[in-house]
Amino acid sequence: MPGATRVQQGNEVMDMVLLSAAVTYPTLAASASGTNTFTLPGVQPYDLVTFSMINPPAHLTLDNAYVSANNTITILWGTDGTGISTGSVTVMWSICRCENAQALPAGAAIPSVLQ
Repeated sequence: MPGATRVQQGNEVMDMVLLSAAVTYPTLAASASGTNTFTLPGVQPYDLVTFSMINPPAHLTLDNAYVSANNTITILWGTDGTGISTGSVTVMWSICRCENAQALPAGAAIPSVLQ
């Protein structure tokens, strides 16, 4: 907690939920996917991002999202058998930051228990 004097325990620095009222999605053909970016101030590479669309339009899915640069989330959108035109949707983001977060070294094997 801010201002606390207790030594932090565990590896989680923060976990917060943010509501973004107007996340723009691209025009997509039927059974297609596409990406775009969204500015979310404060996010950093290696932050863990989860998401939930609030009242999504029919035929639109938010397939994946990750922090691609400081303050930037890259989003992968998809559609089912019906296309969709550009618009915006409200998204609830959960951001978790771990202490000493780092990527796996290039070529590192992921333990089979995690696959």
